[in-house]
Amino acid sequence: MGFFLVFSNPGNAQSGTPFLTRNQSPLSLIYGIPYASPARLLEENKSRWISSLNISNELIKQTGSSDQLVVDLETWQLNFFYDYGLDENWMFRLQLPLIAHTGGLLDSAIDSFHQALGFPEGLRPNYPRNLMAINYRRNNVDQINISSSEKDLGDISLQLAWQAKKSGNMAISYWSSLKIPSGDYKKLTGSGSTDIATWGSMDYQLKDTRWLYGQAGLLYMYDNKVLEEIHNNWATFANLGIKFQPWRPLELKAQLDFNSALFDSELLFLRDVLQLTFGGSYLTDHNNRIDFSVGEDLKREASPDVSFNISWWVNF
Repeated sequence: MGFFLVFSNPGNAQSGTPFLTRNQSPLSLIYGIPYASPARLLEENKSRWISSLNISNELIKQTGSSDQLVVDLETWQLNFFYDYGLDENWMFRLQLPLIAHTGGLLDSAIDSFHQALGFPEGLRPNYPRNLMAINYRRNNVDQINISSSEKDLGDISLQLAWQAKKSGNMAISYWSSLKIPSGDYKKLTGSGSTDIATWGSMDYQLKDTRWLYGQAGLLYMYDNKVLEEIHNNWATFANLGIKFQPWRPLELKAQLDFNSALFDSELLFLRDVLQLTFGGSYLTDHNNRIDFSVGEDLKREASPDVSFNISWWVNF
């Protein structure tokens, strides 16, 4: 009987915790758009460690009236998050990213993935695999030209959150972040700028086993060093997700992520982005959870063709 209760009792359902995903484009990843944040903060003196690996793969070739862009690469980003409950209503988060841009090691697997699900394949069927290139030309002058693998520390982010409301079926928190230019903008592991963001996160229980969650906010990017002539200083971002927990250890989730254009360009890859992430979480015990998700671009050629996320949450 105890086993049955653990795996089927709706009362064991937990609130909606988002996937740690966002637009993983190499020309977006370096800016301070925050990963989806939980609405419920840690209690005082509680801490949490999160290891999150994002892998994205893209093959883009676009031409405008004055600029051209070629992106053919795979980006691996390993994020380490440390959360600490400062007191009853405040939480601190440190994000330390490691970023590597490489050739398309997963090109073949992604081709098969798109074919199996019937997704558009774009240039892939007729394009060489496992190449590495990021080239942006404006008025026939190279602005970015990277043709070999790059890896380095990314831009570190410091975040502070305040719990505005928390009850059994609803929570709201407000967040702010400061992104420090610790990465190398020449390698596209950083932007060379200090970014400030502010946003609100919420979750709401629809039924015993269903939760709605999301966030929305504003980003300011100062003194950017990447594509300075066309870069926007302000951007908006948001996400919205739904979680279904059919059994106590298993959560199924679908999440939409959006950000407005970071650059003033007619090229789709530099415009606003909407992507869908779907997958699940497995709660190994009260203090451990493992996420796995797959992300697809809903606006074709505006973000990576496909992104994968694996995250391990450990509460202390």
